[in-house]
Amino acid sequence: MSLSKKNKQIPFKEYSTPQKLLVKAINEKGQGIAYLDEYEIYLEGVVPKDEVEVIVKPPFANGSKRRPATIVRFLSYSPLRGDNPLDIKNSSVYAYGNLAYDKTLVFKKDNIQKALAKANIKKTVVEDVVAADLKAVCRSKSIRYFAKQNQKIINGFYKPLSHEVEEVTFSSLEPQWFSEFANSLCKLFTKLDLSVYDECLKQGFLRNLLLRDTKEGRLCVLTGTDKLPLQVEKSYKELCKEYKLDAIYYNLNPATGNQVLNGTLTCLSDKKQINLNLCGFNYLAGPNTFLQVNYPVATKLYQRAIEHCGTDKNGYALDLCCGVGTMTLPLSRNFKQVKGIEIVEASIEAAKINAQNNQVFNVSFEVNDVKTCLDKELLDNNLKAIICDPARVGIGNEACKSLCKVKSGVKLSYIFCSLTALSRDLKYLTEHGFRLDKVIGFDMFPFSSHVETLCLLTKEKY
Repeated sequence: MSLSKKNKQIPFKEYSTPQKLLVKAINEKGQGIAYLDEYEIYLEGVVPKDEVEVIVKPPFANGSKRRPATIVRFLSYSPLRGDNPLDIKNSSVYAYGNLAYDKTLVFKKDNIQKALAKANIKKTVVEDVVAADLKAVCRSKSIRYFAKQNQKIINGFYKPLSHEVEEVTFSSLEPQWFSEFANSLCKLFTKLDLSVYDECLKQGFLRNLLLRDTKEGRLCVLTGTDKLPLQVEKSYKELCKEYKLDAIYYNLNPATGNQVLNGTLTCLSDKKQINLNLCGFNYLAGPNTFLQVNYPVATKLYQRAIEHCGTDKNGYALDLCCGVGTMTLPLSRNFKQVKGIEIVEASIEAAKINAQNNQVFNVSFEVNDVKTCLDKELLDNNLKAIICDPARVGIGNEACKSLCKVKSGVKLSYIFCSLTALSRDLKYLTEHGFRLDKVIGFDMFPFSSHVETLCLLTKEKY
């Protein structure tokens, strides 16, 4: 049997001299793509319409058409390039960091349209991506990784497609104290002669630093592989006090994997959580609390999602994958009763406290898996609206199958953080009774390749 066109084996060709290429596209990982003979050439640090001279390397796999290349020099620069600060270039956090900001929004909208095409959805209105305000703080949460360079401990983000740390001494889209505090920690840890965890050798102490800011409070989590020495703990707490941090944690994580928060969390401060005001409600935020990191953009996203749900003072609404109730509480203004469902028990406990603290009494919360519990919820003829904001994997076919059984006419606001999940779940929903009315992207993470996508759907009464 002959190989399919998709899996066609490409004969190896060696390029002994530098090749001149025109970059044609940029993928979701921020890699530039050029074409040479039968090959796709992948490049770092370029944008479409850059002209470059490159050294072509062997394919990623035997017989593959995909090959990496290293840039020898730029022959001409693309008009799509932006004059961005150095701190938003050349890291995995800012995969689109070389593009002008308005151009990043165009590429993100195009990525959404491609995802819809994969779901065989062609006529839906796709609005322009809602831009972030670059003059405001765009990332209120940051994960910094430690490394050692020339006997000094540094912090930063991973370089694209690697776990090699790119030093970040300042990040223009984050609160200023993130960088100042992280840099001071590195000076302290260098002075204390601490080691840094090496993923290959599986040894070393310092792993990463999680920082969160809500305007109402500051939180940090330091992660290491062993018990925190008393002198290190004392110095760490003193520095936290100097930077006016409210909630301070140490995460003991001896595991060999790269999960950021794992193992044992120990609070080293009187305060365990910080406050966040969002959409007119006050929430408590801890180390593991899921919150969108760009609060102004998140507010716009939530407002559009809730607006689509409409208002029915006699009706019932569901908030699926509700987290700590960040949309459950605002949705309660529009309906007689709202129920939030979430698989993480700690989030549900926090959601109940948030409802109580905000004196919202027409909501209820349940610990459950939306993949298996929806059938009974959808039998209520008073169900009028559903909001769904799951993790990257989406809710999947089983939960979508349950949603499509709903007998009452409902509005569905489905928020995707993965375009792969969007293609899969929307395909099922639109093929089984839901109408896709509108799609809107929200630039939650400026200069990254990521886009938060709100899909507004309607299912007429059965």
